[in-house]
Amino acid sequence: MRWFVGLLIASLAVAGVVTQMLRGQPNPPEPPAFASPEQRYAWVLSTFLPWLEQFREQFHNVPRSDGEFLRWLIVATKRRKALEIGTANGYSAIWLGLGLEATDGRLTTVEIQPNLVKEARRNLQRAGLDKVVTVLEGDALKVVPKLEGPFDFVFIDVGPRALPFFEVVEPKLSEDAIVAVHRPPFEGALRDYLNAMQQRSGWLTTVVQTGAPTAIVLSVRVPKRQ
Repeated sequence: MRWFVGLLIASLAVAGVVTQMLRGQPNPPEPPAFASPEQRYAWVLSTFLPWLEQFREQFHNVPRSDGEFLRWLIVATKRRKALEIGTANGYSAIWLGLGLEATDGRLTTVEIQPNLVKEARRNLQRAGLDKVVTVLEGDALKVVPKLEGPFDFVFIDVGPRALPFFEVVEPKLSEDAIVAVHRPPFEGALRDYLNAMQQRSGWLTTVVQTGAPTAIVLSVRVPKRQ
């Protein structure tokens, strides 16, 4: 009998999470009228992103420190045309978008679940980034081959199976491309991807820890000698 009660509780918990995801995020803060882009930027960092962070586990978002690193990386390396695979609710797209806003760049992000596409578009609009970020609905393995490249930055956040997504995007990459992949915080995550990238000719790969349990697997394309 105990096993049945335990199974019932677990089933109800899963159902609750799924229902909450389908309903979206309750009571989001709405942006006030801003007197300047700087005020909007400060509101996104101090109010909107912290509100989104309460749903991090529900939507499998990157930790804030990873998001801050991705924004810094885009600005520091002057990225202009970026692609994200795995939008979820748009949390990481906001960090990427803030970086690209500083470089006058643009982000295309692809999400397969229709309810998350709607949620991400709403969140990006609240952050004032709907002109910087375009959200596409569909299977990235089918969508990416149709996109116009080249992309100089790619962020892949799809769980442990990253390699097929890298392989589909590689023909669309610029000669100085940077590819960042979110590594989940469990044993052996992305092991096949890491092994493949470390043996791949023309790429340098390392793992970046920002202080969070997760990590960013970072690969840079080695420029060809003239």
